[in-house]
Amino acid sequence: MLNPTSETKTRAATDAAPTAGSSAHASGPSDSAATLVALLDKGLALWPEYRAQLSSHLPMALDALQQLGASSQRLREFQRRYALRLRPVPEHARDAHRPECMGRIEDYPQWFAHYRAALAARGRDGLLRAELPVLMPGVSAVAFHGLIRTGHALRHGHQGELAAALAYWASRYQPLPAPTDMRPMTLTDWLAALRALPGAEAMPQRGLIAERMADWGLRADWRALAGRLPDAELPALARGAAALYAATASFTVLHLITASAALRALQPWLDGEPGSARQFIHAAAAALMASGAVQATAALPAGDEAVLPDWPRLAADAIAQHDDHVIKLVAACRAHAAADPAPVWRAAAARALQPKTPQAP
Repeated sequence: MLNPTSETKTRAATDAAPTAGSSAHASGPSDSAATLVALLDKGLALWPEYRAQLSSHLPMALDALQQLGASSQRLREFQRRYALRLRPVPEHARDAHRPECMGRIEDYPQWFAHYRAALAARGRDGLLRAELPVLMPGVSAVAFHGLIRTGHALRHGHQGELAAALAYWASRYQPLPAPTDMRPMTLTDWLAALRALPGAEAMPQRGLIAERMADWGLRADWRALAGRLPDAELPALARGAAALYAATASFTVLHLITASAALRALQPWLDGEPGSARQFIHAAAAALMASGAVQATAALPAGDEAVLPDWPRLAADAIAQHDDHVIKLVAACRAHAAADPAPVWRAAAARALQPKTPQAP
């Protein structure tokens, strides 16, 4: 397996850790940050997927747990449980040359070696400014997980994990066909137009979100709408996804929320690249249709802010979870709320934490 070297530099956590009485919060932020680095070092030797194209959420969930205030003990416990499903990265493919093609998962070890060398040579900022515009057209890859993993890697500043995240994105790169109409629409009108498209029952029945997104990309009626939401509507689109998740608990919509948080984290390196927001919106249009939940956007209920749990309570409940998607969602919603203090983020987080919340596609 790969033998990663330890990362010696980390960025301090930007959020104050919530307090709670459980042992999950026993160690301080500096202790858990050091534990996170050690576990991420260890995780670099693991393959980025398991079973049939299911993304490993281990590094992302560990980062989200630490961000929410989990103790070192909780991080180690989560890592032990989750790592059982993962296999090692093969030791052979260590070539640091850039692979000729994107979108080949078998090239992941070579992409990892390439990005690790490129980070050492060019630094984080130089590499991201060069590579993100190349990767963004394939942002729909594995249901946004290349983007999401990259966003988590940037928060804690672990360069090996950043190389792994970029490598996963490149090796699962999945561009969607270009939209055919770019005339702007308001978010309300755009969602109404998406609702008028055929329903999910008219599409091939596939288990993976990325496969369903790709199917929608083949439709001329989808391509005529996907590009019509202006970049300025991105914050409203993210809030709408949170409201839609709070109403439906759609598993696909959950990924729109976490992906939007990652896009927000990457924005400093995407300034001056107006196409990146459009590419995300195209993928979001495919995800909304793939969710089968778009019809619910016609009448989303307003949440009652007074009855929603506060962030310390939501964070504590998320830390106690074993569901990696729930952990990541709560962390993403709290990150969104720090920049956009709307109650819908707490509503989405609270919905995810409901006992036995049914997950629609």
